[in-house]
Amino acid sequence: MIYNGFDFAPWFDTRLVTRSLLPEYEIATRDVPGQPGSRFMRAELKPLTIDVAAAWRARPTDDMAALRRLMASRLLCLKEAELWLDDERHLGLRYMAVLTSPGALDTLWHTGEATLTFTAYDPVAYGAEGRATVSGTSGVQVGGTFRTYPTVTVRPGGSTSALRLTNMGTGEFVQIDKAVTASSTVVIDMAAPQATVDGSPAPVTFESDFFPLEPGANSLKLSSGTATVQWTERYVG
Repeated sequence: MIYNGFDFAPWFDTRLVTRSLLPEYEIATRDVPGQPGSRFMRAELKPLTIDVAAAWRARPTDDMAALRRLMASRLLCLKEAELWLDDERHLGLRYMAVLTSPGALDTLWHTGEATLTFTAYDPVAYGAEGRATVSGTSGVQVGGTFRTYPTVTVRPGGSTSALRLTNMGTGEFVQIDKAVTASSTVVIDMAAPQATVDGSPAPVTFESDFFPLEPGANSLKLSSGTATVQWTERYVG
């Protein structure tokens, strides 16, 4: 297990990992007058709980008090941090997670083993980085098993009063409602969501939708210039 950049393998055996097959869902419904039951509105993924069974790999000659202090300092992280689990490291997958059950550490200090409970509030794992170039209408192939929100950096082909990036598969688009030139750097961050021109916030049209890329084939159309599309593959389960 690697957490917050620290590899615990020399000190802990953390090969036993328990988590659900899929994150749970939060279902939103709405009552409809005159109809039985409720109408489905949307579903959202809940945080994922990950239990890691940790057992000491200490030797009789080790200073256990010093090791306890070291492990406590490495496990303490008051923010989300990368969590690489032993059963998925070979796949290059990681979560952004927080250790949410530090109370279990008391058991670790007394018995030599404990269950460390992490919570991934974003329950979808992160994989490899992807990159593609778009000019005119171009295909973009995305790996993973879940949608991902890319960052798009555009160099316009010349002076234009507006710049549009369209997802040809869904019809969604983001249109920068500002004049740009060939020397402008336009960045569209689909996750933020926001757009900038030369580092300053740029307005988008009311009809704009900051859209994700889906696993598999995507088709993007850029109204002017060339774009570099960057994303991180996402994996559910």
